[in-house]
Amino acid sequence: MIRNLIFDWSGTLVDDLTPVLEATNRVFTAHGKPPFDRQTFREKFYLPYEGFYKEHIPHAPLRELEEVFREVFRELHHSVSLLPGAREILEYCHSRELPVFLLSTVHQADFEDQSRRLGVNHFFREAYAGVPDKRDAIHGILKDHNLRPEETLFVGDMEHDIATARHGGIRSCAVLTGYDSLAKLQKSLPDHIAPDMFAVTEILKRHTVPEPLPPIPTVGALIVGPDKKLLMLHTLKWSGLWGIPGGKIKPGEPAEKALKREILEETGLKITGIEFALAQDCIRSKEFYKPAHFVLLNYLAKTTQKKVTLNPEADDFRWCTLQECYQLKLNTPTRILLDWYKSR
Repeated sequence: MIRNLIFDWSGTLVDDLTPVLEATNRVFTAHGKPPFDRQTFREKFYLPYEGFYKEHIPHAPLRELEEVFREVFRELHHSVSLLPGAREILEYCHSRELPVFLLSTVHQADFEDQSRRLGVNHFFREAYAGVPDKRDAIHGILKDHNLRPEETLFVGDMEHDIATARHGGIRSCAVLTGYDSLAKLQKSLPDHIAPDMFAVTEILKRHTVPEPLPPIPTVGALIVGPDKKLLMLHTLKWSGLWGIPGGKIKPGEPAEKALKREILEETGLKITGIEFALAQDCIRSKEFYKPAHFVLLNYLAKTTQKKVTLNPEADDFRWCTLQECYQLKLNTPTRILLDWYKSR
Protein backbone atom coordinates (compact mmCIF):
# COMPACT_ATOMS: atom_id res chain seq x y z
CA MET A 1 0.00 0.00 0.00
CA ILE A 2 1.17 3.52 -0.80
CA ARG A 3 0.18 5.93 1.95
CA ASN A 4 2.74 8.74 1.52
CA LEU A 5 4.12 10.56 -1.54
CA ILE A 6 7.39 12.43 -1.97
CA PHE A 7 7.70 14.37 -5.23
CA ASP A 8 10.62 15.92 -6.99
CA TRP A 9 9.81 19.33 -8.52
CA SER A 10 11.85 20.08 -11.66
CA GLY A 11 10.95 17.80 -14.55
CA THR A 12 8.50 15.88 -12.38
CA LEU A 13 5.71 18.29 -11.51
CA VAL A 14 6.88 21.31 -13.52
CA ASP A 15 8.55 21.89 -16.87
CA ASP A 16 11.58 24.10 -16.18
CA LEU A 17 14.02 22.51 -18.62
CA THR A 18 14.24 25.57 -20.89
CA PRO A 19 15.23 28.10 -18.19
CA VAL A 20 17.57 25.58 -16.54
CA LEU A 21 19.27 24.87 -19.87
CA GLU A 22 19.56 28.59 -20.62
CA ALA A 23 21.03 29.33 -17.19
CA THR A 24 23.45 26.40 -17.41
CA ASN A 25 24.63 27.48 -20.85
CA ARG A 26 25.20 31.02 -19.56
CA VAL A 27 27.45 29.53 -16.87
CA PHE A 28 29.30 27.51 -19.51
CA THR A 29 29.83 30.39 -21.94
CA ALA A 30 31.01 32.63 -19.10
CA HIS A 31 33.84 30.15 -18.61
CA GLY A 32 34.64 29.60 -22.28
CA LYS A 33 32.73 26.33 -22.62
CA PRO A 34 30.47 25.61 -25.61
CA PRO A 35 26.75 25.49 -24.78
CA PHE A 36 24.71 22.29 -24.75
CA ASP A 37 21.80 21.62 -27.05
CA ARG A 38 18.71 20.23 -25.36
CA GLN A 39 19.36 16.56 -26.13
CA THR A 40 23.01 16.68 -25.10
CA PHE A 41 22.14 18.43 -21.85
CA ARG A 42 19.62 15.72 -20.95
CA GLU A 43 22.25 13.07 -21.53
CA LYS A 44 25.11 14.85 -19.74
CA PHE A 45 23.45 16.58 -16.78
CA TYR A 46 23.22 14.75 -13.47
CA LEU A 47 22.77 15.30 -9.76
CA PRO A 48 24.21 16.24 -7.37
CA TYR A 49 25.02 19.20 -9.64
CA GLU A 50 28.26 19.91 -7.77
CA GLY A 51 29.75 16.84 -9.45
CA PHE A 52 28.42 17.93 -12.84
CA TYR A 53 30.08 21.33 -12.59
CA LYS A 54 33.33 19.92 -11.24
CA GLU A 55 33.48 17.64 -14.26
CA HIS A 56 32.97 20.41 -16.81
CA ILE A 57 34.30 23.54 -15.05
CA PRO A 58 36.66 22.05 -12.47
CA HIS A 59 38.51 25.19 -11.34
CA ALA A 60 35.60 27.59 -10.79
CA PRO A 61 34.17 27.99 -7.26
CA LEU A 62 30.71 26.45 -7.01
CA ARG A 63 29.29 29.55 -5.32
CA GLU A 64 30.37 31.70 -8.26
CA LEU A 65 28.71 29.31 -10.72
CA GLU A 66 25.52 29.24 -8.64
CA GLU A 67 25.34 33.04 -8.61
CA VAL A 68 25.44 33.20 -12.41
CA PHE A 69 22.91 30.39 -12.72
CA ARG A 70 20.53 31.98 -10.20
CA GLU A 71 20.67 35.38 -11.87
CA VAL A 72 19.70 33.98 -15.27
CA PHE A 73 17.16 31.50 -13.91
CA ARG A 74 15.37 34.19 -11.90
CA GLU A 75 14.92 36.17 -15.13
CA LEU A 76 13.25 33.18 -16.80
CA HIS A 77 11.54 31.19 -14.05
CA HIS A 78 8.17 32.87 -14.74
CA SER A 79 8.00 30.58 -17.79
CA VAL A 80 7.95 27.44 -15.62
CA SER A 81 4.62 25.61 -15.99
CA LEU A 82 2.93 22.54 -14.55
CA LEU A 83 3.46 19.34 -16.49
CA PRO A 84 0.40 17.42 -17.75
CA GLY A 85 -1.29 15.55 -14.94
CA ALA A 86 0.60 17.35 -12.15
CA ARG A 87 -2.36 19.23 -10.73
CA GLU A 88 -4.57 16.18 -11.15
CA ILE A 89 -2.27 13.91 -9.12
CA LEU A 90 -1.93 16.48 -6.35
CA GLU A 91 -5.71 16.83 -6.22
CA TYR A 92 -6.08 13.03 -6.18
CA CYS A 93 -3.68 12.76 -3.24
CA HIS A 94 -5.52 15.55 -1.44
CA SER A 95 -8.91 13.88 -1.98
CA ARG A 96 -7.59 10.57 -0.64
CA GLU A 97 -5.84 12.25 2.32
CA LEU A 98 -2.44 10.98 1.20
CA PRO A 99 0.33 13.09 2.75
CA VAL A 100 2.42 14.80 0.05
CA PHE A 101 5.97 16.09 0.53
CA LEU A 102 8.45 17.76 -1.79
CA LEU A 103 12.18 17.00 -2.03
CA SER A 104 14.04 19.03 -4.63
CA THR A 105 17.30 20.76 -5.47
CA VAL A 106 15.39 23.82 -6.70
CA HIS A 107 16.14 26.92 -4.65
CA GLN A 108 13.66 27.44 -1.80
CA ALA A 109 12.64 30.93 -2.96
CA ASP A 110 12.10 29.71 -6.54
CA PHE A 111 9.93 26.82 -5.36
CA GLU A 112 7.85 29.10 -3.17
CA ASP A 113 7.34 31.61 -5.99
CA GLN A 114 6.54 28.98 -8.60
CA SER A 115 4.25 26.83 -6.45
CA ARG A 116 2.34 29.91 -5.28
CA ARG A 117 1.98 31.26 -8.82
CA LEU A 118 0.85 27.87 -10.09
CA GLY A 119 -1.60 27.45 -7.20
CA VAL A 120 -0.24 24.18 -5.80
CA ASN A 121 1.69 25.29 -2.71
CA HIS A 122 -1.13 24.23 -0.38
CA PHE A 123 -0.93 20.59 -1.47
CA PHE A 124 2.42 19.95 0.27
CA ARG A 125 2.51 18.99 3.92
CA GLU A 126 6.13 20.13 3.94
CA ALA A 127 8.59 21.15 1.22
CA TYR A 128 12.29 20.34 1.40
CA ALA A 129 13.79 22.54 -1.30
CA GLY A 130 17.35 23.65 -1.99
CA VAL A 131 18.74 20.18 -1.15
CA PRO A 132 21.87 19.54 -3.29
CA ASP A 133 22.03 15.81 -2.49
CA LYS A 134 18.60 14.38 -1.73
CA ARG A 135 20.12 11.29 -0.16
CA ASP A 136 21.21 13.50 2.74
CA ALA A 137 17.60 14.45 3.51
CA ILE A 138 15.50 11.35 2.86
CA HIS A 139 16.03 9.62 6.21
CA GLY A 140 15.23 12.82 8.08
CA ILE A 141 11.94 13.23 6.20
CA LEU A 142 10.88 9.69 7.02
CA LYS A 143 11.80 10.12 10.69
CA ASP A 144 10.33 13.60 11.15
CA HIS A 145 6.94 12.58 9.78
CA ASN A 146 6.79 8.97 11.01
CA LEU A 147 6.58 7.63 7.46
CA ARG A 148 6.92 3.91 6.97
CA PRO A 149 9.41 3.26 4.14
CA GLU A 150 7.37 0.39 2.71
CA GLU A 151 4.34 2.72 2.43
CA THR A 152 6.21 5.66 0.87
CA LEU A 153 6.75 6.38 -2.83
CA PHE A 154 9.28 8.86 -4.25
CA VAL A 155 8.36 10.16 -7.71
CA GLY A 156 11.12 11.77 -9.76
CA ASP A 157 12.57 12.15 -13.23
CA MET A 158 16.30 11.52 -12.67
CA GLU A 159 18.63 8.71 -11.71
CA HIS A 160 19.46 10.63 -8.53
CA ASP A 161 15.81 10.46 -7.47
CA ILE A 162 15.77 6.68 -7.85
CA ALA A 163 19.08 6.42 -5.97
CA THR A 164 17.61 8.58 -3.21
CA ALA A 165 14.58 6.31 -2.90
CA ARG A 166 16.83 3.26 -2.70
CA HIS A 167 19.01 5.00 -0.10
CA GLY A 168 15.91 5.65 2.01
CA GLY A 169 14.56 2.14 1.57
CA ILE A 170 11.39 3.44 -0.07
CA ARG A 171 9.65 2.70 -3.36
CA SER A 172 10.45 4.69 -6.49
CA CYS A 173 8.63 5.81 -9.61
CA ALA A 174 10.49 7.33 -12.57
CA VAL A 175 8.62 9.68 -14.91
CA LEU A 176 9.72 10.41 -18.46
CA THR A 177 8.66 14.07 -18.53
CA GLY A 178 11.91 15.56 -17.30
CA TYR A 179 15.67 15.54 -17.53
CA ASP A 180 16.74 11.90 -17.80
CA SER A 181 15.97 9.65 -20.75
CA LEU A 182 14.26 6.28 -20.53
CA ALA A 183 17.58 4.51 -21.09
CA LYS A 184 19.23 6.34 -18.15
CA LEU A 185 16.28 5.73 -15.88
CA GLN A 186 16.03 2.06 -16.72
CA LYS A 187 19.63 1.59 -15.57
CA SER A 188 18.66 2.91 -12.13
CA LEU A 189 16.05 0.12 -11.75
CA PRO A 190 13.04 2.03 -10.39
CA ASP A 191 10.06 0.12 -9.01
CA HIS A 192 7.75 1.84 -11.52
CA ILE A 193 8.23 3.78 -14.77
CA ALA A 194 5.48 6.12 -15.98
CA PRO A 195 5.30 8.30 -19.10
CA ASP A 196 3.61 11.15 -17.20
CA MET A 197 1.69 12.06 -14.06
CA PHE A 198 -1.56 10.66 -15.39
CA ALA A 199 0.10 7.25 -15.44
CA VAL A 200 1.48 7.78 -11.92
CA THR A 201 -2.07 8.48 -10.74
CA GLU A 202 -3.15 5.14 -12.19
CA ILE A 203 -0.33 3.44 -10.29
CA LEU A 204 -1.55 5.09 -7.10
CA LYS A 205 -5.10 3.94 -7.72
CA ARG A 206 -3.88 0.36 -7.84
CA HIS A 207 -1.90 0.72 -4.62
CA THR A 208 -3.88 3.07 -2.39
CA VAL A 209 -7.20 1.36 -1.79
CA PRO A 210 -7.72 2.14 1.91
CA GLU A 211 -7.66 -0.88 4.14
CA PRO A 212 -10.49 -1.12 6.68
CA LEU A 213 -9.33 0.32 9.99
CA PRO A 214 -10.38 -1.61 13.10
CA PRO A 215 -12.14 0.63 15.65
CA ILE A 216 -9.99 1.34 18.70
CA PRO A 217 -11.84 2.15 21.94
CA THR A 218 -10.24 5.00 23.89
CA VAL A 219 -11.00 7.01 27.01
CA GLY A 220 -10.27 10.63 27.81
CA ALA A 221 -11.30 13.14 30.43
CA LEU A 222 -11.97 16.83 30.71
CA ILE A 223 -10.40 17.38 34.14
CA VAL A 224 -11.61 20.12 36.47
CA GLY A 225 -8.89 21.26 38.86
CA PRO A 226 -9.17 22.60 42.41
CA ASP A 227 -9.61 26.17 41.14
CA LYS A 228 -12.29 25.07 38.63
CA LYS A 229 -9.89 25.45 35.69
CA LEU A 230 -9.68 22.80 32.95
CA LEU A 231 -6.57 20.85 31.98
CA MET A 232 -5.45 21.09 28.34
CA LEU A 233 -2.51 19.13 26.87
CA HIS A 234 -0.43 19.88 23.77
CA THR A 235 0.64 16.87 21.72
CA LEU A 236 2.41 16.45 18.39
CA LYS A 237 0.32 13.35 17.62
CA TRP A 238 -2.61 15.69 17.04
CA SER A 239 -0.75 17.99 14.63
CA GLY A 240 0.37 20.27 17.44
CA LEU A 241 -3.20 20.94 18.59
CA TRP A 242 -4.47 21.07 22.18
CA GLY A 243 -6.66 18.38 23.67
CA ILE A 244 -7.42 16.29 26.75
CA PRO A 245 -5.43 13.44 28.34
CA GLY A 246 -6.46 9.88 27.58
CA GLY A 247 -5.59 6.75 25.66
CA LYS A 248 -6.48 3.25 24.58
CA ILE A 249 -8.42 0.72 26.62
CA LYS A 250 -6.46 -2.48 27.17
CA PRO A 251 -8.10 -5.86 26.43
CA GLY A 252 -10.32 -6.90 29.34
CA GLU A 253 -9.95 -3.52 31.07
CA PRO A 254 -13.09 -1.65 32.28
CA ALA A 255 -13.39 1.81 30.76
CA GLU A 256 -13.19 3.79 34.03
CA LYS A 257 -10.19 1.79 35.20
CA ALA A 258 -8.51 2.54 31.85
CA LEU A 259 -9.35 6.21 32.30
CA LYS A 260 -7.77 6.43 35.75
CA ARG A 261 -4.67 4.58 34.51
CA GLU A 262 -4.22 6.74 31.41
CA ILE A 263 -4.70 10.00 33.32
CA LEU A 264 -2.18 8.93 35.96
CA GLU A 265 0.35 7.85 33.30
CA GLU A 266 0.00 11.01 31.22
CA THR A 267 -0.39 13.65 33.92
CA GLY A 268 0.42 12.15 37.33
CA LEU A 269 -3.06 13.17 38.50
CA LYS A 270 -5.53 11.06 40.47
CA ILE A 271 -9.12 11.73 39.48
CA THR A 272 -12.47 11.41 41.23
CA GLY A 273 -16.10 12.27 40.51
CA ILE A 274 -15.94 10.56 37.14
CA GLU A 275 -19.00 11.29 34.99
CA PHE A 276 -19.62 9.97 31.48
CA ALA A 277 -20.01 12.83 28.98
CA LEU A 278 -20.37 11.56 25.42
CA ALA A 279 -19.03 9.15 22.80
CA GLN A 280 -17.48 10.35 19.55
CA ASP A 281 -16.50 8.67 16.31
CA CYS A 282 -13.08 9.75 15.05
CA ILE A 283 -12.37 8.06 11.70
CA ARG A 284 -9.28 8.96 9.67
CA SER A 285 -9.01 12.40 11.25
CA LYS A 286 -6.68 14.70 9.31
CA GLU A 287 -5.56 16.10 12.63
CA PHE A 288 -4.16 12.79 13.91
CA TYR A 289 -0.67 11.90 12.71
CA LYS A 290 -1.72 8.63 11.04
CA PRO A 291 -4.93 7.04 9.73
CA ALA A 292 -6.95 5.58 12.59
CA HIS A 293 -10.53 4.81 13.67
CA PHE A 294 -11.11 5.77 17.30
CA VAL A 295 -14.24 5.36 19.38
CA LEU A 296 -13.72 8.18 21.90
CA LEU A 297 -15.39 7.71 25.29
CA ASN A 298 -15.26 11.15 26.88
CA TYR A 299 -15.64 11.76 30.60
CA LEU A 300 -15.75 14.65 33.03
CA ALA A 301 -13.57 14.24 36.14
CA LYS A 302 -12.21 16.19 39.10
CA THR A 303 -8.86 16.36 40.83
CA THR A 304 -7.61 18.03 44.00
CA GLN A 305 -4.07 18.20 42.59
CA LYS A 306 -2.61 21.03 40.55
CA LYS A 307 0.90 19.72 39.83
CA VAL A 308 1.02 17.99 36.42
CA THR A 309 3.79 15.55 35.47
CA LEU A 310 3.77 14.87 31.73
CA ASN A 311 4.97 11.70 30.07
CA PRO A 312 6.56 11.81 26.56
CA GLU A 313 3.17 11.78 24.79
CA ALA A 314 2.62 15.50 25.54
CA ASP A 315 5.04 18.42 25.50
CA ASP A 316 3.04 21.15 27.30
CA PHE A 317 -0.02 21.68 29.50
CA ARG A 318 -2.18 24.54 30.73
CA TRP A 319 -4.89 25.00 33.33
CA CYS A 320 -7.47 27.19 31.58
CA THR A 321 -10.83 28.76 32.12
CA LEU A 322 -13.45 27.63 29.61
CA GLN A 323 -12.98 30.88 27.71
CA GLU A 324 -9.21 30.40 27.64
CA CYS A 325 -9.68 26.85 26.33
CA TYR A 326 -11.55 28.17 23.31
CA GLN A 327 -8.68 30.54 22.56
CA LEU A 328 -6.29 27.59 22.05
CA LYS A 329 -5.87 25.72 18.77
CA LEU A 330 -7.98 22.71 19.73
CA ASN A 331 -8.36 19.35 18.05
CA THR A 332 -11.92 18.75 16.88
CA PRO A 333 -12.98 16.08 19.45
CA THR A 334 -11.86 18.35 22.30
CA ARG A 335 -13.81 21.29 20.91
CA ILE A 336 -16.94 19.09 20.73
CA LEU A 337 -16.42 17.99 24.32
CA LEU A 338 -15.99 21.60 25.48
CA ASP A 339 -19.22 22.53 23.68
CA TRP A 340 -20.97 19.78 25.65
CA TYR A 341 -19.43 21.06 28.91
CA LYS A 342 -20.48 24.64 28.14
CA SER A 343 -24.08 23.66 27.44
CA ARG A 344 -24.70 21.44 30.49
